[in-house]
Amino acid sequence: MRLLFINRYFYPDISATSQLLTELAEDLDARGNRVTVITGNTAYLGGEARFPACEMHRGIRIVRVGFTRFGRSRTLGRLSDYLSFLVCAFWAAVRMKDQDCLVVLSDPPLLSVFATIVRFFMPIKTVCWLQDVFPEIAIRAGVLREGMVAQLLRGMARWSLGRMDQVVVIGRCMERYLLSHGLPARTIINIPNWADGRHLRSVPRDNNEFLHQHGLQDHFVVMYSGNHGVVHEFETIFALIRETSSIPRLCFCFIGEGAWKRKLMETAHAEGWQHVLCLPYQPKALLQSSLSAADIHLVSLRAEMEGLSIPSKIYGILAAGRPMIFIGPPGSEAAAIVREGEFGSSVLPGDTQGAVQALLAVYRDHTLLERQGQAARQYFTTHCDRFIATEQFRQVLQRVAVPSSTQPVPMRAVSPPTRSQ
Repeated sequence: MRLLFINRYFYPDISATSQLLTELAEDLDARGNRVTVITGNTAYLGGEARFPACEMHRGIRIVRVGFTRFGRSRTLGRLSDYLSFLVCAFWAAVRMKDQDCLVVLSDPPLLSVFATIVRFFMPIKTVCWLQDVFPEIAIRAGVLREGMVAQLLRGMARWSLGRMDQVVVIGRCMERYLLSHGLPARTIINIPNWADGRHLRSVPRDNNEFLHQHGLQDHFVVMYSGNHGVVHEFETIFALIRETSSIPRLCFCFIGEGAWKRKLMETAHAEGWQHVLCLPYQPKALLQSSLSAADIHLVSLRAEMEGLSIPSKIYGILAAGRPMIFIGPPGSEAAAIVREGEFGSSVLPGDTQGAVQALLAVYRDHTLLERQGQAARQYFTTHCDRFIATEQFRQVLQRVAVPSSTQPVPMRAVSPPTRSQ
């Protein structure tokens, strides 16, 4: 297959969608497919880094386009960044010849509209890999006001998604949301995000570089690792920190960036939280050590975000064999897999006492902590490993891009690709 992907960030960027797309593209390339990615020429976290306009990563052709860099702090600047990328990516896409399938993600938002327009200029199958649901997620986050603009964007999203050959969602709650809003069931397939179980495993405490680097060997570490974004629920986490401040050896470690990061650091300073450690994103080479440094992880999602966003951080946590406390709506994908895998607890946003009890249960019972950690890795190995998901994706793209494949191939776990790199 000749596959064309479009997303604003790609290798070597460290953002979540960049890493997922990179791993999918690598595995598709290793299976003998010709993969091209149109992406931006800067990094998600900004800075002065500039990537080459064209290069090869393994067998993947990367075409990078320029766009404005006003950043995410102002609405008009963000809109300019989105539109300038779309214009440049469109020009690059329509010049691509003989592509079988175009796959768009959701950065920038409404790439499904972009894909629909591209189809007017070239004969190509289209797939939207939906990481979040726009504009609903922006409206509920308070970034976009309800009104005529929101209604217009909502109509454009539904119109374009309804014209995709396939819409790939990343959780059952997202599938339910789209079905409830009229998207045909035949166009939707659920393929959860993943982590790479070859490179993410549990690291023993005695050999954990991250623990030694930050002096945490003798602490019980509660970790939040990943985006501190507006879709996440932090008020309950703040209350949990306050309620457990007197517990010996307890340390809360926050890794990452996002809208909540400033308030977290300001509150920690104002209230004198000596048991809270705030760190930036860690290099990918240290991810195994940092995730394994936690005794238990926190994952959160605002109640109104159910079906619109799914925290991808959960898969790395499972790969590292660590339990979690999920603070969020019970109907979300994260809550569902916590119940199914029995590797942690799920509490409602605002239920501080429930979160405290869940934390104290594993703090006081090392056997329970170990059992939940083992259950996490087992669930990951069975359901969430990289090559399970990317093979499912390959089979979906094969059916879409090659119409003669009329009989669906049963989706199954496969061995990792073996093409020499």
